[in-house]
Amino acid sequence: MVLFAAALSWRIYQVQRAPTVPNWAVTACVAGFAAAFLLQQEVISDEIDAVIGLGAARVANNALLACAVCALVIFFLGSTLGPVRRYGRVAVELIPLGAAIALMVVAMDLTPPELRGLPLGPSTIHDSGVALFYLGAGLYLIYGLIACTAWILRYQRVADRNLRIGLRMGAVGLASAAIGSIFRAAYIVVAWAFGPVVKVLLLLGVPFVILGGMLFLLGVTYPGVRARVSALRRRRQHRREHQALAPLWTVLVQAFPSIVLRTPPRRRTERLSPRSIHRIHYRRVIEIRDGLVQLSPYLDADFGQVVATDPRAAAGALKTALARHAAGEESDGQAKQVLPAPADDIESDVRPLLALSAAMES
Repeated sequence: MVLFAAALSWRIYQVQRAPTVPNWAVTACVAGFAAAFLLQQEVISDEIDAVIGLGAARVANNALLACAVCALVIFFLGSTLGPVRRYGRVAVELIPLGAAIALMVVAMDLTPPELRGLPLGPSTIHDSGVALFYLGAGLYLIYGLIACTAWILRYQRVADRNLRIGLRMGAVGLASAAIGSIFRAAYIVVAWAFGPVVKVLLLLGVPFVILGGMLFLLGVTYPGVRARVSALRRRRQHRREHQALAPLWTVLVQAFPSIVLRTPPRRRTERLSPRSIHRIHYRRVIEIRDGLVQLSPYLDADFGQVVATDPRAAAGALKTALARHAAGEESDGQAKQVLPAPADDIESDVRPLLALSAAMES
């Protein structure tokens, strides 16, 4: 239940950020599995049977499992097909789901009252209603799990590394659950059609289903967990870099107070947000670059290369230029290249600035 709660909480968070059809489908899938797991607990199932009738909890449990698998199929359809084809295929997928749920309801109604709601076993398997109920539910699960496994194997070819690992874990989990469902279906067919009860088939199915469910949940949560871990590392890195750039930023702000960017007032929740460190980090980098550009007329033309090759020498040249600027000396009036080379992104500018700031501090 802890795994279900963690996975469902994460999926709800994702839906709030991006309420797309695939996100809703995966959330519905996890919610269906979690609700089905709760209905398997005797305390809850007994209460439902007492209110609605014997066998109601068993029908609801298997119907929720079928809906969860159908939602997972819809997720892959929504992720790979266009909008027109997607909605058509979703409508088609609802047909076998509705047929399976209807079959479960009819089979439970045909089951003698004393057998309704009882688990599958040697004492119940020879009843036609019980056998039909579990076989109908099992066949739909087998279909859905195999279909989802096939979709995952196709989809993981174009996924990024973290998502690919999660998809593979999910595929192994779904395949394992499908194998467990096949063992249970074989147990039902052999006992119902031919008479002998092969208990080993039912016993083999249980660990496959349990292992498959856990692997599937781990696969669903793995990309999100990895993304959160990467985000935490990135925040820690930006916090360290923000502090490390303070010596360089301080001397430039003292020389050029106008480089400090004005920002609109923010709400308290935004200021306390963990992501705010990225904003103040990039702001500091931009202000430092602006200060260096304003100081560049007092620097030599090769200052950018000196920063890359000898940060201590660059720090000395920077201090000399700051002293000349403070004394009001004349400059050549021409802006210079203050960083080693034009960077593709702001992150590439940070490394030479960190080295220059460390040299300024020492």
